[in-house]
Amino acid sequence: MKYIGVMSGTSVDGLDAVLIEDSPNLSVPVKVLGHHYQPWPEKTRTQILALADGVPMTAQSVVSLSQAVSEEHALAVLQLLQEADIAANQIAAVGMHGQTVWHQPPSETHLGYTWQLGSPSWVANRTGIQTVGDFRLADMALGGQGAPLVPYAHRLLFQNSGAPIGILNIGGISNVTLLDTDVTVAPVASDLGPGNILIDSLCRLYTQGTQNMDRDGLYAKRGAVMESLLTSLLADPFFHKPFPKSTGREYFGSKFLSQFDGINQYDAIATATMLTVQSIVQGIARIGVPSTIYVAGGGAKNPFMMEQLQERMNPIRVTTTAELGIPVDQLEAVAFALLSRACLLKIPANVPTATGSSHATILGVLAVPGATPFPVH
Repeated sequence: MKYIGVMSGTSVDGLDAVLIEDSPNLSVPVKVLGHHYQPWPEKTRTQILALADGVPMTAQSVVSLSQAVSEEHALAVLQLLQEADIAANQIAAVGMHGQTVWHQPPSETHLGYTWQLGSPSWVANRTGIQTVGDFRLADMALGGQGAPLVPYAHRLLFQNSGAPIGILNIGGISNVTLLDTDVTVAPVASDLGPGNILIDSLCRLYTQGTQNMDRDGLYAKRGAVMESLLTSLLADPFFHKPFPKSTGREYFGSKFLSQFDGINQYDAIATATMLTVQSIVQGIARIGVPSTIYVAGGGAKNPFMMEQLQERMNPIRVTTTAELGIPVDQLEAVAFALLSRACLLKIPANVPTATGSSHATILGVLAVPGATPFPVH
């Protein structure tokens, strides 16, 4: 069976749509048949970032934005099908994460909640493919963090009896999954802190929007780490919370970023980069000690960040998921394709050791299309 996963993360750079094919007996690895990347239109991206930063919007504006997000998902799916030369009726399901604009972890007194823009019903009826979305709330209703959800896929794709390994995603937020050598042992996973979110924001700020990232870590390499600021940032309560935990732009957004005010641009980016590195190193050391860390996400494309991680994690080997057969910019979309399959097959796909939920449950809401999709232009 063939499935499509569509993902846009905290960085809000664009949509990754991946087409996979599984094996008849659900064995892994899956085969990746195609990948399409679609940057957000600048207007849509600006509105998403504003909403996520708490800028007041009318109900009409929010609904209009959600429709635009839904339509971009549909376009990404259709473009992927065209590029792969595969008909919609060959796809079992689309798994769409949607675009997170707010994530509130649970507390001692209240369940958490989360909000992803984008409608699976819209995508199903625009593409003619049944679509699964709204993956996180089922876990949160059971007291979980609703994140990370990718350990289910990491376990299917990568767990074996050879050695304990870690799968580290450095997107806007960094998260890790540790897989034991005993395949019957559930993964341990958690968000660790900021990935590229602060670095990207500083690059946009200093270049007046002309650069959205520190490509190859060149800005960070030119700067000096402000050690006193780094120590202060690492003292933030989030880094000392017990695992599992989750976070997002609402925590590591504009308010957190204000701590970099008045600092030389290169020094600020160097310090933000080292905050990402140190929070990852410290977080993984608290969870476990794998033999190898396989990195995915935008951070895997930053050679300076990868060098700093390797230097501080020796003797643990640091490499990328490409070594395991999944390119670094495709892993999370592959995960949501697999989560859509789990929903269709009624397989519980949250991992309580990763999210803190009371028990495992089936994730996602399935939208079934009409017979003929409306033409998308």
